[in-house]
Order: sequence, then C-alpha cells, then structure tokens
Amino acid sequence: MTARRKENIYQGVCAAAVAIVAALCVYPLLYTLVVSFCDPASISFAAVIPIPKSFSFGAYAKVFSAGSSIGAAIGVSVFRTVVGTVSSAALCSVFAYSLSRKGLPGRKYVIYLLLFVILFNGGLIPTFMTVKQLGLLDNLLVYILPNLINAWYVIIIKQAMEGMPKEIEESAMIDGANDWRNFINIVLPGVKPVLAAVAIFTLVWHWNSWFDAMIYVSAAHSNLWPLQYFTTISFNNLNQINSGDTGDLGAILGIEGLNNMSVKMALTVVTCLPVLAVYPFFQKYFTKGVYLGAVKG
Repeated sequence: MTARRKENIYQGVCAAAVAIVAALCVYPLLYTLVVSFCDPASISFAAVIPIPKSFSFGAYAKVFSAGSSIGAAIGVSVFRTVVGTVSSAALCSVFAYSLSRKGLPGRKYVIYLLLFVILFNGGLIPTFMTVKQLGLLDNLLVYILPNLINAWYVIIIKQAMEGMPKEIEESAMIDGANDWRNFINIVLPGVKPVLAAVAIFTLVWHWNSWFDAMIYVSAAHSNLWPLQYFTTISFNNLNQINSGDTGDLGAILGIEGLNNMSVKMALTVVTCLPVLAVYPFFQKYFTKGVYLGAVKG
C-alpha cells in the first residue's frame, strides 16, 4: 500500500469520525426544532430523521402569550448579558493590565490571591449573607456586581499582555503616551482575540445563568427573573399549567392548553437561539484567543 493511499484512508476515517460526531451534536437540535413546531405524535421517522406531518406555531404562540412576563424575562437576560459582559471584560482588562506591569508593588501577592480565589470560593451561605447585607436581594444589580471580576479571566488576559513585545509600549511611551493611552491604543488592540474569547465565555455564562435568580430573587419579583430561570420554572410546572390549575403561577407564565413537549421545545429554542446566533461573529477570534491566553507569557 502506497503512502498516498494510506494518507487517503486516514483522511477518510477522520472525515467519517467528524461527520458522526457532528451528526450526534446536530440531531438533538434538529429534533428540538421539529417538535417545537408540531405535536410529537405527528412526527414520523425516516432513517432516524424526524419528519413532521404538519407544522404549527401554536407552541410559540403559547410561549409568547405570556406577554409581559416573557418579554420582561428576555429584557432582564439581555440587560445582564450586555452590561455584565461589557463591564466584566473592561474591569478584568484593567486589572490584568496593572498586574502585567512588573514594577507594581505587591504584584506577586495579588497574583497568589487570584490563584487562591480560583481554587476556593466563599461558599453559598457567606455569599448570600454578603449579597443580603449589600441590599442586592430582589435587585437587578445582583446579576452584575458579584460577577464583575473573574480571577481566571484576569490571569488569561494578563498572560496575553505580558506576551506582547515591550518595544511597542516603550516606543509609545517615548512619544508621550501615558498609561491610559498605552492601555487603550496599544495593549487592548494587541490582545483583542483574547478579549473576544473572554467576552464570549462571559456572555454565554450570563445568558445561561439561572441559579443566582433562584437564590437572590423571590417570586414576588418575578419581573426580575432572567429568561433561563423563567424557562426552568415553566419546565417544572408545565403539567400543572396545562391541566388548567394555573393559579398565580399560570398568571405569571401564561402557558396553557398545549402539548407539554411542544411547549418545552419552543421554550428551549427561544432560550438557546440568541446565543447560537452570536457565536459566528466571535468564531474567528475564539480559538486564537484561547491559544494566545494559554501559551504566551
């Protein structure tokens, strides 16, 4: 067997393996999308591919019949995702820039503290007590302020900044640039791929987060629930809602009288689609950014 034939066989096996993995990843998304548009009982399967006999937007109509409730949930998620991502990326960048300066007093001890924070957190009860003492319970800022600084992201950005050629910064300093101008005009553009990777990680975390809403925001302030927690509550109570015994929860969620699975899938699509739409815009920075942050320094 020639070397070229061996290479072709190897490439074919790799392509087949990638195709199988891709199919395994795509299939749940395809099934979710199909079921969201029809009753699961009306789906036939040909070669394991779900084929609906008829389409209906009823599940989406029921989801959005929640009106101001789901609208408020989407608004809260958009607010915490945009504000949380921008503010966290900005503060982590400033923090990382200061730590990348070799002459910073106490720099070594601050880095040790960051490493300690990465390994150990404060725990749920102390964190809850701190949030309560700060008056952040049932407050929209509870999603933003406790998560402004991520120690791991600070370390990644710092490593990328330390890997930049020092001659560029020294030349800017000689030309009269101060630290802020050097940071904004020289350093930040140089670590843009790393910042993009950190931003997408932060964005996805904020959009998918629901546990903090469950801990810090009560049902009396359901207008402050993010979309993920709204979806979680809907999933947990859908049988009660569709049975007609909606009570106060039904008034909050506004989902009644449809197949449970179809409504769940429609909620899943509404919840996941925005993040899936954002990824292509960050893809060109993603791999490069993680590589630079991990290797340089």
